[in-house]
Amino acid sequence: MEEALDARLRALATRVRRFRRERDLSQADLADRAGVSRSVVAELERSRLATGGPRPTRNITLDTLFRMAEALGVHPADLLDDRPSPRTPAG
Repeated sequence: MEEALDARLRALATRVRRFRRERDLSQADLADRAGVSRSVVAELERSRLATGGPRPTRNITLDTLFRMAEALGVHPADLLDDRPSPRTPAG
């Protein structure tokens, strides 16, 4: 169960990084838009918020997830799943 959770959290980190880069945003830019610190973005993208190696450094909150999704212009579901959400245009 823990391995499956770690895999999902790594996928979340990969999606955040991909969306950020597609929009040509730095970690600082995304942090400013989302109203979080740059370290939160960096730790999330390295999967440290979620996995932190053997133990999480801290968990990502739903509030942070929603803020990042809004800042990236995607539906929160798009950060959690590779299937396009009905609310976010494909492509």
